[in-house]
Amino acid sequence: MLLAAAPAGAWSWDETKPALRLSLGLDVYRAVGTVVAMARYGGSWNVKAGAWVRDVHVQPEAPNVLLGAGYVLTKSKWRFGAGLVWIDEENDVNGTRWNFDASVAYDMSERVFFEYQHYSHGKILGLGKDASNGGWNLISVGLTF
Repeated sequence: MLLAAAPAGAWSWDETKPALRLSLGLDVYRAVGTVVAMARYGGSWNVKAGAWVRDVHVQPEAPNVLLGAGYVLTKSKWRFGAGLVWIDEENDVNGTRWNFDASVAYDMSERVFFEYQHYSHGKILGLGKDASNGGWNLISVGLTF
């Protein structure tokens, strides 16, 4: 009943404007203290690249880079993303080189945003059952250009 009563515009998504988004993220779960620098370019469809700049609590070591592509939906100041990333090294956090990418971001202003990113290979979905999969859990702050 409530869904039918909501205005039609309440369920529509906003345009995700093309932009370059640069961020610095800190892992907050499996590799606490590990830092990743990230760049994402595009609108709804986008590409991303990242580099690990600080390696803490990762065995045998943190990866060097990731490359990925995804799709972002925008609603007001919120952005919800999903995609795939390739990570150049396997370790006890990501377990495989190919991982799913999920994110949620909030724009504090036109230029500054906060974002949560999660990369994992989908062990919970039954994929890569023999590989470890705590996943990367990054809290980031970034700038939009």
